[in-house]
Amino acid sequence: MKPNFSLRLRIFNLNCWGIPYLSKHRADRMRRLGDFLNQESFDLALLEEVWSEQDFQYLRQKLSPTYPAAHHFRSGIIGSGLCVFSKHPIQELTQHVYTLNGYPYMIHHGDWFSGKAVGLLVLHLSGMVLNAYVTHLHAEYNRRKDIYLAHRVAQAWELAQFIHHTSKKADVVL
Repeated sequence: MKPNFSLRLRIFNLNCWGIPYLSKHRADRMRRLGDFLNQESFDLALLEEVWSEQDFQYLRQKLSPTYPAAHHFRSGIIGSGLCVFSKHPIQELTQHVYTLNGYPYMIHHGDWFSGKAVGLLVLHLSGMVLNAYVTHLHAEYNRRKDIYLAHRVAQAWELAQFIHHTSKKADVVL
């Protein structure tokens, strides 16, 4: 039986478009993102495309007074790009790297090198277990001739299975 109470959580989610050497105004965007998150003070910030370890460390340092708990999910050659910042202590962390992640010969797309994944953080809040998931599926580069549709469908299926198998006694935020 679930507790009979209400809990208000403020959750922020953003694709940061933080590709080193390619994303225009990346450093300025990270600076402004840090300012915004400190000002707004969400309970959780779930971020995608924070590809640079330097960007993650910058955000971690800047946000540490407001968000004492943080994690950067690492996978693939360049990393998953996923990270989380939390006001609340993180009890557990894990990730699942998707089986299909694009093609290595499509270097200019980069998805294969990242190791697309879903990250899970478990929080215990007022007697409730909350599973928060952050993910980033394969990009859609051409809607008319989408060579990655099967990859995204497979990733979505794996995501659903991962949530199903990890959230038996928890409330879920995706």
